Amino acid sequence: MSRAVRAGRAVAVAVVVLLAGCSRAPGASAVAGCSSTAPRSMTVTATVVEGRADPSPHRVAVALHGVVQVQVAADRVLQVHIHGYDLEYDAAPGTPGCVSFTADRAGLFDVEAHPDILLLQLQVR
Repeated sequence: MSRAVRAGRAVAVAVVVLLAGCSRAPGASAVAGCSSTAPRSMTVTATVVEGRADPSPHRVAVALHGVVQVQVAADRVLQVHIHGYDLEYDAAPGTPGCVSFTADRAGLFDVEAHPDILLLQLQVR
């Protein structure tokens, strides 16, 4: 196998690996607003005011395989990230951010407003 072919394959593999790392969790979808009539659905809300979470960071119990909606209002533009599910979305003044997803992984997952504001933790079981 020639050096050029090996280099081409290495680049292709690197692209696939990078794209896989940027994907969303199965069943995850960003939505403009939070509303659901799905059985076993739950809406969790948080607000960021002057760089602080309100209510203060807390743990929320979520049913495994339940539909979860996480809504965040903010007094400035920020990006919200749900760790473990690799979901990211924006929130801005007057435009709360929201994401709806199926909690298909058990564990404890931080919900943060980047760069470093812990909003809450989702305890999925």
